[in-house]
Amino acid sequence: MPTELDDLLRVQAPIVLAALLRARGGFDMCEDAVQKALMAAAVQWPVEGVPGNPTGWLTRVASRRWTEMWRNETARRRREGVAAALTPVDPEPASTADDSLTLMFLCCHPALTRPSQVALTLRACGGLTTAEIARGLLVPEATVGQRISRAKQRIKVAGAEFRMPSPQERPQRVAAVRDVLYLIFNEGYTASSGASLNRVELTTEAIRLTRQLRARLPEDGEVAGLLALMLLTDARRPARTGPGGELPGPPSPGRGDRLDRGGADGAGRCPPPGGGVSTATPRQGPRPYRRHLRLPDQPPSPRARCRVRVAGR
Repeated sequence: MPTELDDLLRVQAPIVLAALLRARGGFDMCEDAVQKALMAAAVQWPVEGVPGNPTGWLTRVASRRWTEMWRNETARRRREGVAAALTPVDPEPASTADDSLTLMFLCCHPALTRPSQVALTLRACGGLTTAEIARGLLVPEATVGQRISRAKQRIKVAGAEFRMPSPQERPQRVAAVRDVLYLIFNEGYTASSGASLNRVELTTEAIRLTRQLRARLPEDGEVAGLLALMLLTDARRPARTGPGGELPGPPSPGRGDRLDRGGADGAGRCPPPGGGVSTATPRQGPRPYRRHLRLPDQPPSPRARCRVRVAGR
């Protein structure tokens, strides 16, 4: 139960944060409110049971915590007059829209440096801890913490709005979003901590967000290549461990059968924009993600290649 609850809360965190940001604004306060709601769920749900609508429950609790912090902050700064004029509204019903991709673009705001974009998005959207991000980026944990803190302040100073970027703004952020999606996928494909080799919830979330990005940018060949690379790499996952989760021995003749379904999906049976790569266009020249797909017998090394891309920007 604790593991299942942890996985559920990890998936719900970015969804609730996005909903609260849309309704309230203020990245720092919204994230603090969501963390308090997650802590309340971790205490109450094992005793009372998981509610039928976990997203709605977390959103309501986070909204109440946000209201409490807002009131405390206004009182601390002695703004009685402003507080009286800005009476907090009642919590809105939980939205059914998934704003995770919008949250990711906000985290990749052009006011941030590339390392800060990557670190903040991994924390807010990927659900990774500061230590996991530090291991993925090969930097000290304290450095990652500082990047995330400074990134939140820069977003606030820049007056960034919670919305999808316009076509003119989009090229500045798409490259960072692709790198972040790849890093989230890598952490799930080969976990940097824990007893399990794979963290399926992270690979699933990375693929889900990449499908959304593909649906929004159907003519971006690199997004199509990234999605195909994820699908092909994830197709190898069942063959990486035995039935009990142990590392396998030397490959056997029948072992390739376990890869047929996933490999075919990545190679050409993906649905059109909104889910796959079958309509990718050759308008752009070869780029890293599509180049990986042209290595027929060499499994890609996602973590190493993505680190090179992030470090080189």
